[in-house]
Amino acid sequence: MANVLSTDDGLDKIYLHTGFSSTISNSFSSPSTGLAGVSWDGTNVLSTDADSAKIYLHTGFSSTISNSFSGPSTAPRGLSWDSTNILSADQNSAKIYLHTGFSSTVSNSFSSPSNGCTNVSWNGINALSCDYISSKIYLHTGFSSTISNSFSSPSTVITGLSWDSTNILSADQNVAKIYLHTGFSSTISNSFSSPSNVPYGVEWDDRVYWGRFPKGSYYPHILSQ
Repeated sequence: MANVLSTDDGLDKIYLHTGFSSTISNSFSSPSTGLAGVSWDGTNVLSTDADSAKIYLHTGFSSTISNSFSGPSTAPRGLSWDSTNILSADQNSAKIYLHTGFSSTVSNSFSSPSNGCTNVSWNGINALSCDYISSKIYLHTGFSSTISNSFSSPSTVITGLSWDSTNILSADQNVAKIYLHTGFSSTISNSFSSPSNVPYGVEWDDRVYWGRFPKGSYYPHILSQ
């Protein structure tokens, strides 16, 4: 069963939920005090921190840090993993970056659609991003600033964003909720209150990239479908 991972910027904790629910099966404290984005590479948690301006690779689901690097600008918040490379979003530079592997080397970047970019995801072909100023979720064309689709978020301070191979997940600080959307749309099929009042990052722990699986992972419940 797939589980949600989420972060809380108030308590600086990373949570492992049971499925898509508010039930917490595990948690740990983040490396610094400005926890924001979270992702999963099939084996390990990845996280960003705006106060330390760093991107971290954890050992499994734990506070142990195996690697880290400084973000391209001063406030890395959004984070995603495309099975090979890191994608990050920085609120201060209002840019989305494509890194080379897990490293500070940036191979490509573009300006976000608005000035309040908070998170980024990847659907195997295209980047997705969210912006708290415009309160919108965007579908980009490939890794570019071109927008092919967008919709308004459920509330006014969208922070978290992920893609489960079929549906959008989002998190909103204004109402302290995590949402499951129907496909790429504003329709909400499920939601729950976050563990604390400042949810930021959200992720699935078994995301599928259109037939490519995160490294080190094997999902018979998906392969059998």
